[in-house]
Formats: sequence, structure tokens, C-alpha cells
Amino acid sequence: MLKNVSVGKQYIFCIAIVFAITLLLKAESAFTAQELAVGFIEGRGNDAAVEKQAFEKAEVEYEVIGKDDYKLEHLLDFDVIAVGVVSYDQNEGLKANYKVLNEYVEKGGYLVTVDFQQDSSWDQNFLPHPLKLFDDDLDGVQVILADHDIFKIPNEITEKHFDIAFWGAGDFMADAPHEVKPPWEPLVTDKGNKWPLVVGAEAGSGYVVFNSLQILQALGRAGHDEVAEVLQNFLFWHGPMAVRAEGKIATTWAKLKKQ
Repeated sequence: MLKNVSVGKQYIFCIAIVFAITLLLKAESAFTAQELAVGFIEGRGNDAAVEKQAFEKAEVEYEVIGKDDYKLEHLLDFDVIAVGVVSYDQNEGLKANYKVLNEYVEKGGYLVTVDFQQDSSWDQNFLPHPLKLFDDDLDGVQVILADHDIFKIPNEITEKHFDIAFWGAGDFMADAPHEVKPPWEPLVTDKGNKWPLVVGAEAGSGYVVFNSLQILQALGRAGHDEVAEVLQNFLFWHGPMAVRAEGKIATTWAKLKKQ
């Protein structure tokens, strides 16, 4: 009788171990099961490997948008289009077709720069609303976060995520605006200088985020989970294109949310 009880306990223990491993694997593969389609416009050549490493660390699947891909009907296949390191300076396809990208936003798309852009070659009309940049770099500052869904979905982002310990020296931000006017709204503000480091605005049926934080570079080089969560939120908070089925959003958040 005692032997049977012992065998029963071992069986239950094995089942518990298998269950725990299953949960762990589900958590690890959460972002590989993403349902939102991500298009990516690559930045300068020197940072291509770092950009790739950043997306791998955040477990984000994406499709590169090449110079021949700037057709509105193709861009509208993406729920979000992300812009890489100084792409508006270095990516010839983007510079020649930024107006089509803005039309994508107007039609309901979501556009976000996920690393800084070069102030010296910046055109105020690159985005749907005018924006002026200045040649200022910060290695790390205290920030103020707006009450916005970009910090709530799929991860809970707090000021602690922007601690310089997670970003690495020289990889925090560069070339931000000093101020913005509506419809731009500050999303991340430098507490000391009051510079809006990240701003967002509605444009037509879509939304655009300009971000001066060096997210891809910091994540690709240092690889901290906190920065990975920031990238995930910047990409996924807006959800599917307005023309997508409404039921898709609930399934997406269930798969993206870290356990």
C-alpha cells in the first residue's frame, strides 16, 4: 500500500514538472506567435546587425520593406511600420517615398521610429505633421511618461524602464525636438530640460510616433529585458489596422502578454 502511494506521488510530481515546463515554453514563445504584421525600414548599414539582434531579443517577427515595396496597397498589409536607425538620412527608398508612407498613416496605418533620426538631414515634412529636430544627445535622464496606452499594452512600462543601467552609455537618445505643437502630444518627456523625447499624433485614420530614444541600438548591444519591453509596446500597443477584424485584437494581446 505504501509503495502505491509513493508511486502516485512520483506520478503527480512528474505531471507538475511537465506542466511547469509547458508554461515556461509558452512564455518564451509568446512573441513568436504574434498576429500583428510588422514592416521594418532598415537604417544605416553599420547598425544592420544591431537592429536584427534587437528584434531577435524582443522576439518580434518582421518583414523588411525594400526600395521597391513603397506601394500603398502593399504597405497597408502591415499593422505597424517601424523605422530604423537614421533611416530618413540613409535609406534611399524611404527618402524617395516618404509621402507614400504618410499616406499609409492617413489610411489607418501606424508608423513609429524605433531609433533616432539625423537632425542635419531632417525634413520637417517627413512625417504627416511638421516636426523640427535639434542636435542634442543625452546619455540618460529621468523621464516623465504620459498617461497613454503605449505604456500599458502589452507590458506595463514605468519610468524604471528608462534607467540608464538598462540602456548603456551613449545609447539613450539623440536629436529630439525641444518642443512640439498640437496635434503632437509628448509621450516621454525629459524631466530636466522638458524636451519631448517621444511624441505621438493622430493623422487621418492612423497614428504616428516620433521617438528619439535609441531603442534598437541599446537593445541590440546590451540586451536588457526592460528595453525589449519598451520596443514591444512601441510596436504593438496600437493594435491591428482599423480595417482588420475587431476580434483579432483580443487574440493578439492574449498571445503577446508576458506571463
